[in-house]
Amino acid sequence: MNSQALPSRGSTLELFGEIESELQQVEEAIEASLATQDGLVGEVSTYLLRAGGKRIRPALLLLASRFPGRRLGDLIPVAVAVELIHMATLVHDDVVDDSQLRRGRPTVNVRWSNPVSVLTGDYLFARAFSLLAQTGDNRVVRIMADVVFEMSRGELMQIATAFDTGQTEADYFERIARKTGYLIAESCRLGALVAGASPEQVQALYEYGLAVGISFQIADDLLDFTGAAERVGKPVGGDLKQGILTLPVLHALAHSGRAAELHRVIAARSIDDEALARVRTILEEAGSLQYARSRAEEYLARAYAQLEKVPELASRHTLKRIAEFVVNRQF
Repeated sequence: MNSQALPSRGSTLELFGEIESELQQVEEAIEASLATQDGLVGEVSTYLLRAGGKRIRPALLLLASRFPGRRLGDLIPVAVAVELIHMATLVHDDVVDDSQLRRGRPTVNVRWSNPVSVLTGDYLFARAFSLLAQTGDNRVVRIMADVVFEMSRGELMQIATAFDTGQTEADYFERIARKTGYLIAESCRLGALVAGASPEQVQALYEYGLAVGISFQIADDLLDFTGAAERVGKPVGGDLKQGILTLPVLHALAHSGRAAELHRVIAARSIDDEALARVRTILEEAGSLQYARSRAEEYLARAYAQLEKVPELASRHTLKRIAEFVVNRQF
């Protein structure tokens, strides 16, 4: 699988070069928004900030806004809010998934406790929506409220379908659109919207972001089978062990000559490292890993096509390179 991967071009720092100073303003604004004299809240917030993150969503928002006449001051608070919402979902996800590591560091629920994690996520959500409300633009509040609603639905779908071998690919794509795709899509929409782009331009950038988000999630799901824990920053194979059936598994269930064996492994609901190795072999033999990669690249092509609809956007070339980066860096 790795031998067929396209090379990643550059790094996030290089790709974000044209908005480096703007991202620095976003970073400073994130720190300012979380600054507090409250002991525990400040301690956890500092811990999350030091964990870093590539700030892909605020970067996409800023890049999608690069139309003539945009006002950066209108965009920074929205970019900060998008990142805080992303951080909140990660903190909550780690509780739901009982995750031990995030970006190579102990999760908040491990470092402190589940109650602290839940309340920290709530705090981040509240802070984000406070910033959105301060813009005076009800459109951005409504859009992000809808995103949180859909992400919650995606998480509930994932819980409800744990270890369910009756899922379809359509179910999978609906779930990952809600869990991952919509936040990236709406980050791009918000950038164009706040910048005053036309409805057609706004829609094209939304569709670009949705395609990138879906492609990214497929790639991330592949990495759960093909990556190394040191590189991923969390244990590999964790999705299947939790009963989360991703695209490679669903493909093998439908097409592998060893589908019955795979079904039994999943139905046992207790997947150890030995069983995980068997599953990996089944996926390789069925071509399921390559199939999933081809679907990721299909969505990547859709993202590229949307960018052709916004010739006025100064950052089209960068957005194309970022789309390739966020997908291919995963393999």
